[in-house]
Amino acid sequence: MKEQMKIDYANWIPAKLPRTLGVTGAVFTLLFMLSFLLPGSIPILILRVLLTAAAIMMWLFFAYMAYARRLLSYEGGGVQSKILDNVLRYLDWEGNGTLLDIGCGSGALTIKAAKKYPEANCVGMDYWGAIWDYAQSQCETNARLEGVADRTSFQKGDAAHLDFTDGHFDAAVSNFVFHEVGSQPDKLKLIQEALRILKPGAPFAFEDIFYSPRSYPDLDALIQALSKEVTEIHFVDTRQNDFVPKFLRTPFVAGEMGLICGRK
Repeated sequence: MKEQMKIDYANWIPAKLPRTLGVTGAVFTLLFMLSFLLPGSIPILILRVLLTAAAIMMWLFFAYMAYARRLLSYEGGGVQSKILDNVLRYLDWEGNGTLLDIGCGSGALTIKAAKKYPEANCVGMDYWGAIWDYAQSQCETNARLEGVADRTSFQKGDAAHLDFTDGHFDAAVSNFVFHEVGSQPDKLKLIQEALRILKPGAPFAFEDIFYSPRSYPDLDALIQALSKEVTEIHFVDTRQNDFVPKFLRTPFVAGEMGLICGRK
C-alpha cells in the first residue's frame, strides 16, 4: 500500500460513483450505436429510444456528480470543509474534556474540533466500510500532518452500539452519518445511543439528512421524543446558508441537511 504523504480528507462522493456512471453511460452509448447493425423494425426502434434515454440520463448524472465532487473537495470548492465548520459552530462547548466524533470518516471533523479546541482530546470512531474512501490509518496520518496527533485518537466501531460507558464524553458531534447506519434502522434509537455516552449537560451537534422522508419520515415526532431526554434541544435548517452552492442543494448531495443540537 502506498504511504500517504499529504493530508487527504477524500470526498463525500466516492470516486467510484462518477466513474461507474461514466462507464455505464458509455456502455449505453455503445449499445445504441451497435443497434444500427440490426435489421430495422419497430422493436429495434423502441430499443434505440430506450438506449438513448438511458445514455442521456447516465451522462447527465455523471456530469452532475463529477462537478459536485469538485465543489465538495478541499482542492476545489471546499464545501465539505465549510459544512463541517458549521457543525462546530452549533456546538456550544468551551473545549474542556473529551469529544466524540461519531462516524469520523477521514477524520476531518475530529481534526477540526481538535484545532478549534486546543485543550480538548478528540476521539473519532467509524465503521470504515468498503464503500467509502476512508480508513483509520488515513485519519491518523491526517491528524499527524495537521499537528494534533497527540490529542486525537481513532477507533473502529458501530454507531448503533457505541463501545463507551454511559456519560463518558463531554461533547459529541456527527455529520451525515446516522442515515448510513444499517445496523439500526430506528434513527431515534440511534440518536439516543449517541446521547447515552454523554455526561449530563454535555453539548451535542448532529447533522444529517433530516429532511429526507426516506430516513426520517416524521422529523417532528423524532425531535419531540428526543426533547424528553435532554435539557436543551434545537433544530436548525442548515440548508439555509451561504456556503453551499444551489447546484448542490439537491437530494443527491446537500439538499436535505438539517442539524439537531443542544445539551443532554
